[in-house]
Amino acid sequence: MYHYVREYDSSYPNFRFLDIKNFCKQLDYLDKKFGFVEKDEWLSYTNSGILPKQSGKVVLTFDDTMRCHYDYVLPELKKRGLWGIFYVPTLPYSIKKILDVHRIHLLCGAFDGMKLLNIVLKSISEEMIPDSKIEEFRKETYIEQENYEGVTEFKRILNYFIDYDFREKVIDQIANKIGFEFDVGQFYVQESGLIEMKEYGMVIGSHSNSHPVMSKLSKREQLHEIKYSFQVLTEMGVMETKTYCHPYGGFFSFNADTLSLLKEEGVLYSFNVESRDIEASDFINSMQYLPRYDCNLFEHGKAS
Repeated sequence: MYHYVREYDSSYPNFRFLDIKNFCKQLDYLDKKFGFVEKDEWLSYTNSGILPKQSGKVVLTFDDTMRCHYDYVLPELKKRGLWGIFYVPTLPYSIKKILDVHRIHLLCGAFDGMKLLNIVLKSISEEMIPDSKIEEFRKETYIEQENYEGVTEFKRILNYFIDYDFREKVIDQIANKIGFEFDVGQFYVQESGLIEMKEYGMVIGSHSNSHPVMSKLSKREQLHEIKYSFQVLTEMGVMETKTYCHPYGGFFSFNADTLSLLKEEGVLYSFNVESRDIEASDFINSMQYLPRYDCNLFEHGKAS
């Protein structure tokens, strides 16, 4: 599982990303140690449960389809004759605005973590923070991340603790207070780029519509997130197979409603975040929450 793969940008001195040079080194390492699953092998597994004859091979997945996936990842995969699965949160293609989850990343990349934390603590009130799942989210989130001081709590507050009715406004207030502007035109892969990626053999799937923590939503709200995202991808002409990736990931991030809706919507397979290999039994038991390793668990995969 990959997110940002790019080069250093002095405008974002604290931004966490995998440098493209290290990405290339990791591909070399994965190729030598494990090998990569061919696309037809993957289709054999997802359609009939047949695992590749050689065990342990790697499937590459990329979340959020940021512009860096088109600028850096796609050329490298093409050069190596590899393919990957790219998961798209579709709302930005409708409203032309950067999602809150990514606005949080950009703020953390551009500013000091403690400064951001102090600002957000002054911007929120008790009514904005439902307490029903705070302890679970605090226990289960950002376990594997190494963040600058203040960043982890800043991200927890805005990604998990705050009620979604308030989050966008609070982020707007923070950005206004520190004089920061977001440029959606330079952030995501353009629609034409997604079409090009599909034509080069990449698989394009849904990462929901607005990238929420689905377990915080009602079943009706979850249905809209799933159904509308697939509708957008279908209208773009970039989707061959219904595949989905749970926003944020981890078993705390979705619930039984999510899984039943994915099945009802005819989703062939979905990815979770769980550090283990895919097994034959997952075809029967876990097709809507297949396990994935984060790239930072392997050589050359640590974020810069």
